[in-house]
Order: sequence, then C-alpha cells, then structure tokens
Amino acid sequence: MQSVPPVVRFAFRRPSGVIAGLTAAWAIFGFILAIDSELGLPPGTFYKMIGIAFGVDSSYAVYVGFLLHMITGVIIGIIYSTLSQNIKKFHITSIQKGLGTGILTGVVVWVILFLPLNYGIMQPTLHNMTNTLDTTSPEYLMAVQLLALSNTIVFGSLVLHVVFGGVMGFCARLAVA
Repeated sequence: MQSVPPVVRFAFRRPSGVIAGLTAAWAIFGFILAIDSELGLPPGTFYKMIGIAFGVDSSYAVYVGFLLHMITGVIIGIIYSTLSQNIKKFHITSIQKGLGTGILTGVVVWVILFLPLNYGIMQPTLHNMTNTLDTTSPEYLMAVQLLALSNTIVFGSLVLHVVFGGVMGFCARLAVA
C-alpha cells in the first residue's frame, strides 16, 4: 500500500484553509479579468505574464499562470488556517475577526510575495521582452503596455489582495463556526 505524501496529508488536515484559499482565489479571478479589460489588455494578460515569467511558451502561459495563481491561493489558505488555529490571538471567533485577520493576511502576502515577485521577476521579464522581441509582436506590445501601467498595477494589486484576504477570512470563519 502506498503512503500519502506529507504535503497531501497536511492539506487534508486543513480543508478549511484549502477551501478558503481556493474560494478567495476564484473570487478575485473575475476582478482580474475585469481589470484586464478596463486597462485595455487582452483577457488573461495577468495569468499570461505569470506563465511567461516562469518560462512557459506564450501559447500555454495563460493556463499555467492561472493554475499557479490558484495553487498559491490554496497554499496561502492552508498557512492562514494553520496560523489561525494554532495562535490563540488569531483564532477566528467572529466574522469581524475573520475579515480582519484575512485582510491583514492579504496585505502581508502583497508585501512579502507580490512585491518581490513583481519587482524581482515580472519587471525584469517585461524589460527583457521589450529589449529582445520584435516590436510588432503582440507580446512586445503587451510588455510595453504593462510597463506603462506599472504603478497602477502595483497599487491595484494591493486592493485585490485586500479583497482576497477578506473573502478568505470570511470563508474561514464560516468553516469554523
């Protein structure tokens, strides 16, 4: 009989975290597509850039980026659930506390995960694309547009992380109620 990998066992011990993180990631999925549209970008640009930054071919990058985003949401949910269940001060005893701790988590994730990834991987990838791609290619034009929108993206992402955290905290409260 095969044994279950430790990561899978750990996730199954925190199903509320898995569900809360996945629900929150799905909740902002629609916002991300709406923001792409509002900024005049093709649908899925955010996910495509994640995939491209991690070396995936442009034609599959949207799918890989989406998958990585969902997996990240689940991991954040598991960590949030584990901390809220093991640190008394963070026990989710009300909807307000779930929302508060969730929003705090969203801001912390923005600072320790999004900002370093944005400035350490995404921005250099975009600059590399503008320096190496044919100036008529769709990827080149996308990179130029994303670089021009850099500040808007950074501060808009903070709002999305707050929404993510609020949804995650709310769902976690429902799970432990």
